Amino acid sequence: MIPVTPRGFKDVLPEEARWRESITMKVQSTLSSWGYAPIETPTLEVLEVLEQGGRLSETPFRLFDSDGALLVLRPDVTLPIARMVASRLSPIVEPLRFRYVQPVFREEESLRGQAREFTQLGIESIGLSGAAADAEVILLMVDALKACGLKEFTIAICTVGVLRDLLDAIVSKGNASEQWRREVLAACHQNNAVEVARLAADARIDERYETALRALLGLRGGAEAIERCRELVEPLGCTDGLDTLAQTYGIIKRVGAAGFVTVDFSVMSAFDYYTGLVFEAYAPRLGVLLGSGGRYDRMLEAYGTKAPAAGFAFNLERVMMALLEQGIPAAPGIRRPDYAAFETDEGDPAEAFLSAARLREAGYTVVLVQTKGGMTDE
Repeated sequence: MIPVTPRGFKDVLPEEARWRESITMKVQSTLSSWGYAPIETPTLEVLEVLEQGGRLSETPFRLFDSDGALLVLRPDVTLPIARMVASRLSPIVEPLRFRYVQPVFREEESLRGQAREFTQLGIESIGLSGAAADAEVILLMVDALKACGLKEFTIAICTVGVLRDLLDAIVSKGNASEQWRREVLAACHQNNAVEVARLAADARIDERYETALRALLGLRGGAEAIERCRELVEPLGCTDGLDTLAQTYGIIKRVGAAGFVTVDFSVMSAFDYYTGLVFEAYAPRLGVLLGSGGRYDRMLEAYGTKAPAAGFAFNLERVMMALLEQGIPAAPGIRRPDYAAFETDEGDPAEAFLSAARLREAGYTVVLVQTKGGMTDE
């Protein structure tokens, strides 16, 4: 039998591993400089517990343990951190800022040829709310992607509040059902504007709401896109989140990061736990998202505690693809030792170890090389 890895999993050889390590260390240093502390969660979680916090949009790997509990390999990190905060760190008396680098696992169809294990780098900010807190999360993502070495990328931001307001108003007036609402949200999650337009054209929907719903997903730009959205939905009383979004974008622009950030009301995360700000990061010509994030102020309530929260995560492997696409070279291969080979007493290999130790203490990289009679330093 030919030794192979499972579909969607791969070995990482030294040259690539060193590149991954280099990127990760730079990002972790950046996140740490903002006051974010490292954290780790288990690889396996109880499925029922994760589903308590929000819908798992990606199909997770499921398995039963010897106790008969249904477990999953974590499909993201936000839900496990929310579970951990509620169970281990509640009540929350001061803001919590966490960073992480963890593998996540998602099942994919065979024909799609996608990875089923990938590495997420991200943060969670718990206990902070408002425009300044939202701006911190977005600006930190800008800094993190810069730390990776990316020169070109865009973070598209919006708020889910307006869309949810519109759908609530339509359903509350009896013009549509909860099933209709779920179908609209599903179409938005898939960025399927054609399906959204079809659902909005339902004969039961008031023409004003139909117009607003169809136009909303096409609004993009800068501060002017927020104002166009306000003109569209303010007469309907559906402005939830717009003031905060405008203030957040104002902070981003004021600190000089608007070149990396755009407003785009078509952005909708595949996770349904977001309550306000949502955003996606992408690089030109890549064709897939680098990462995403947003505000999830009600998630912790599902686990018995209350606190506003926001965060983001990006895919390390996709960032590496974007770096190559932008012509940014990978980290160099295995670096040659800083110290050249020198002779040692073949009858006393311990001396080679002692000599190498002295050189390492001085900051050199030293590799011990086997010779016919013993060890030499190289």
